[in-house]
Amino acid sequence: MNSSNARRSFTAKDLVWRVINFVVAALWIVAAAFHFVDRTFQAVMPGIALLVVGVGAILFEFYRPAVVVENCYFLWNFMGRGLFLLLMGCFAMGGRVVNYVSAGFSWAFGFLYIVLWFTSFSLFPVANNSRFDIPPPMGTV
Repeated sequence: MNSSNARRSFTAKDLVWRVINFVVAALWIVAAAFHFVDRTFQAVMPGIALLVVGVGAILFEFYRPAVVVENCYFLWNFMGRGLFLLLMGCFAMGGRVVNYVSAGFSWAFGFLYIVLWFTSFSLFPVANNSRFDIPPPMGTV
């Protein structure tokens, strides 16, 4: 992830991870909107967290500031992203079907990412043995 390297070409595999991340983040935003409907403190606070993290997750697919990559390094490998998706799935839970769908997608892909953590060395070899499994944003190295 050095800026002096040439631009990285994206494969179909990279596009699949981007679409998965984008869909899950969009579902978090939809679930956040339904959290605001209840107008109680207990419902609005997870809604705010889901909204902020959902918008951030979508933006990080296109641009990742260096400070975020350095301090939130757990989001750029399969285990960290999987655990984060499991946690956000808990925030997405609510009393409506859309909340259950959002949490279910988040948990399903969270478990998928965790499973991929244990199999990624053979399935998805990473250069220099670093654990940055999630591809960098479009237009960067």
